[in-house]
Amino acid sequence: MLNKDKGEKPSPFVIMKRYLVVLFILLAGCFTSGKPSISYMSREEPALGTFISITIEKSPNCEKILEGAFSFIRELEKRFSVYIPDSEISRLNSEKKIDASKDLVYLIRKSIEISKITGGAFDITVLPLINLYREAEKKGMPPSDEEIRKILKYTGYEKIKIKDNIIQIPEKTEIDTGGIAKGYIVDSTAEFLKKNGIKNGLVNAGGDIYCFGKNPQGEKWKIGIRGPFNKEKTIRTLYLSNCGIATSGDYERYLKIKGKKYGHIINPLTGKTVQNFPVSVTVIAPDTTTADAFATAFFVLGVEKSINLVNKIEGIALFIIDGDGKFYESENFSKFTRP
Repeated sequence: MLNKDKGEKPSPFVIMKRYLVVLFILLAGCFTSGKPSISYMSREEPALGTFISITIEKSPNCEKILEGAFSFIRELEKRFSVYIPDSEISRLNSEKKIDASKDLVYLIRKSIEISKITGGAFDITVLPLINLYREAEKKGMPPSDEEIRKILKYTGYEKIKIKDNIIQIPEKTEIDTGGIAKGYIVDSTAEFLKKNGIKNGLVNAGGDIYCFGKNPQGEKWKIGIRGPFNKEKTIRTLYLSNCGIATSGDYERYLKIKGKKYGHIINPLTGKTVQNFPVSVTVIAPDTTTADAFATAFFVLGVEKSINLVNKIEGIALFIIDGDGKFYESENFSKFTRP
């Protein structure tokens, strides 16, 4: 994850969460004919390399709750960001063995679980590969097959060992939770709000969203997916409550070395950049952590494998747009397009 306030720049190999998700919410003071309206308030602040928007029902102490929520987000960012030298992730990468917080243990266990489900298409040990391509960009020379093979010796989620709260990784193995941590922070923030008495709300971190309870009209939250080729066009409208959604896509990003374009997504299994990938992937899941990680993995798996996999997993729905603008839906996606 990135922190814009610190002047950090995103790697071309980090899947960016673009503003492909637009929220159709009517805030405090707005009414729909014949339907009850709940008073809401929203706040937006920069964090996690994007803008975090939180919308909650009004209560006597809602300002204080929102202030606490954003402080909570920044504390978790300090724990998971590889761009903060003394973060837990940075300490693990440096020391190779740490007594970790329950948050980090859960996040890494969840990462390993999704790595297994996706056959390694999602893998948090790809940081050495990302660094290899960063150096290649600086040198203006693509990495050789031999260089990639050497790095692949140190990657692989199977190399992560967890016993109780102790996490251990081998020398030269490094972890980056950027493909899942944002979703986890969204979920954790929603739980923070609930524990503080908020029954209806929504947390949006640049396309990683968790919504719970009802929207200002007393209905499910209404969320639209914009088309990647026409940002003014909404191609699907979703009706969600008590679940997470993540939309990933950045079809315009690539690395150019000696006149050749290289995709910005790395296949953890081959160490090579993925050339043919969807331009937009939207995943709905019981929690945003799961949705975030699967959205990352499906860029590597591609359309057919992703759809086939999701159709075998209960509670996960998928919507993909390919480079030709064609739409693909999992079997259960349509149930989220109805009120």
